[in-house]
Amino acid sequence: MSGRPPIARRSRPNRWWLLALAVFVVVAGVLAYGFAETYRLEVKRITVTSPDVPVAFDGTTVVLLTDIHRGWFFSQDRVGRLVARVNALKPDLVVLGGDYVFANTEYEASCFAELAGLQAPLGRFAVLGNHDYGKFGDEGEDGPTPAIEAIRDADITLLDNQAVWVDKAGARIRIGGVGDYREDTPQLAPTVEGTSAGDFVLLVSHNPDYAEHLPIGAVDLMLSGHTHGGQVTFFGLWAPYVPSDYGQKYRTGLVRTETTTVVVSNGIGTIFPPIRFFARPQIVVITLRTGATSGLHP
Repeated sequence: MSGRPPIARRSRPNRWWLLALAVFVVVAGVLAYGFAETYRLEVKRITVTSPDVPVAFDGTTVVLLTDIHRGWFFSQDRVGRLVARVNALKPDLVVLGGDYVFANTEYEASCFAELAGLQAPLGRFAVLGNHDYGKFGDEGEDGPTPAIEAIRDADITLLDNQAVWVDKAGARIRIGGVGDYREDTPQLAPTVEGTSAGDFVLLVSHNPDYAEHLPIGAVDLMLSGHTHGGQVTFFGLWAPYVPSDYGQKYRTGLVRTETTTVVVSNGIGTIFPPIRFFARPQIVVITLRTGATSGLHP
C-alpha cells in the first residue's frame, strides 16, 4: 500500500441549482422591468385630418385618458400627478374613456376628486367602462351609481348614450358616447341625431369592438381603450391575451375599419398583476386638422 494520503476531489456545483438560479434571475428581471414600465407614461400624438373638421377647429387638441384603474396599486396621488401632466399639455378638450377603478367602485370618488382638476376650455367628457359597474362580488351591489355620482360631482359631462355639440367661433362638431359594450346597451342614435354628412362626429366607446357595429358614414373618429395594449406583449408585436372578440385587431393604436377610424389607447393603469411589458401607459393627444382628404399621422 502506498503511504500517500488520498487525493481530495473538489465538489462540483449542481447544474440544476445553477439553472434554477439563472431562471430566477431572468424572471425577477422581467417582473422588475414590467413593474417599472407601469410608471413609464408616454405621450402619444396623432393627427387626424378630415374635410369634415371645420376651419375653426383646425389645430384643436383632444386628450384621451382611459383605464386609470384607481385601486390597490394606483393611488390618488398618482391620479393627481396624471392630471398635472395633462394640464401641462394645455388640451382644448379632454375625453375620459372609462374604467376609472379596479376591483372596488368605492375608489370612484377619490379618482374623480383629482380628475375634477382637469382643464380644457372646450369641455371634459366621460363614458363608463366595464369596471365602473362594480362586478366584484358584494362590492358591486350599487352598479354604476358611484361612478355616475363621482363624474357629476366633478362637473364632467357624462356621455353614456348621450351627445352634445361643441361650439367654437361659430362652428361646431358633434361629440357622443355609448354605454359599455359588455355591461350596457350601446345606443348610437343620440350621437348621430341631427347630424349631416358634412359634420365631424367623434364617438367615445370604452370597448373598441363597438366599431364593428357602426354604419358607414355615421362616425368620423372613435376613441377607445379597454385593451391596455395587451398589457403584456411580446416586444409590442403581439399579446397572448387581448380582451376583444377580434383578437389583435383592436389591441392598440390606429385602426381603420370599413366604417370609421378608431384610436385605441393603451390606457393608464393595469389589472392584476400590476405589470406591463412593451405596452407603455399612454396619454393620447389627437390634433384635428382640416383637409381635402382624410388622413392619419401618428
